[in-house]
Amino acid sequence: MNNEVLFPEINLIKQDEFYLFYEMMVQSLKTDDVKEGINKSFSLLRTFLNSGNISLYRKNSDNFYTFQISDSKMNDLTKPVGLIVNKTKDLAKQKSILKLNLNLSENINNVTLLNIMVDDCDYILAIINNDETKELESQFFERVKDTMQIILKRAISYEKNIAAISTDLLTGLDNRNSYEMRIQSINEADEDLVFGIFDLFRLNYINDNYNHLKGDLYIKSVAKILNKYWPKQKNIINDDLTESHIDTGHCIYRIGGDEFVLLTKIDSLSKALIKAELARKETSNIDLGIEDNLILGLNYGIVKHISGDYLKQTSIRADEIMKEDKSKMYKKYQIDRRR
Repeated sequence: MNNEVLFPEINLIKQDEFYLFYEMMVQSLKTDDVKEGINKSFSLLRTFLNSGNISLYRKNSDNFYTFQISDSKMNDLTKPVGLIVNKTKDLAKQKSILKLNLNLSENINNVTLLNIMVDDCDYILAIINNDETKELESQFFERVKDTMQIILKRAISYEKNIAAISTDLLTGLDNRNSYEMRIQSINEADEDLVFGIFDLFRLNYINDNYNHLKGDLYIKSVAKILNKYWPKQKNIINDDLTESHIDTGHCIYRIGGDEFVLLTKIDSLSKALIKAELARKETSNIDLGIEDNLILGLNYGIVKHISGDYLKQTSIRADEIMKEDKSKMYKKYQIDRRR
């Protein structure tokens, strides 16, 4: 049985542009996995164009177009495509369609770059080795842009909705919803997991005696410090100057007013404790613009998960250590906890 019987749409899209764009949108909406949906639409477009590679790039804050996703039937073309896009980013601002004959290698003879704007996001769609035997008018590429704009608009909206559900609005960290979803997927037999609970020293005093804006500043400042020591992702610049985001294996969650949780499978217990002390020292130097002698601090309890224990047991152990740490700090500075 040939492919045209198994996949009749492959034959149709070679003849019908309308069907191509309709099917691209249908495929992109069939899944909640945004990247998978875009990739399916790319695959249809690549088949229609007899293209070797279709890649999507998004402009970042440094005005570089960074690689997002691609569909290819050839060898990895990510690096040369990235070089093309970055070299032509200024031209791409001025022209909606750029046809460049750049002989970077035997496999790359023709490149079409489409600049696509979605809300405040700037994208470039790079099409490599499109079949020049097809007589395609500029209107075709305008329809490609329009179709991809609709698909990307839906993707951005979906990502924003996910972010709103899982992100703490005050700090930008993952929130309790994200934490609850994460712990459902944790293997409780995992011996590499390190669990930590952090609490802000005297946040209630600040809120009661000054205002919640100062309290929010305290929370945001500590969140920034914790995220510095345990970032969820880190950015790397590839050899072709494209930027990638990779997960670190850490995550800090804000699960309550002044309560943060650390989950890491990368740091050992000793390394996590060293980082926590450094974070505590930085917290004590936060300037809230109020009392000169105000004592700020970060209380914490960090433990290694014991294989076979429920995660709740691990959380309780960490919480008990944190509370003991807080009591010691009150005694050290001779502060009445009721004040």
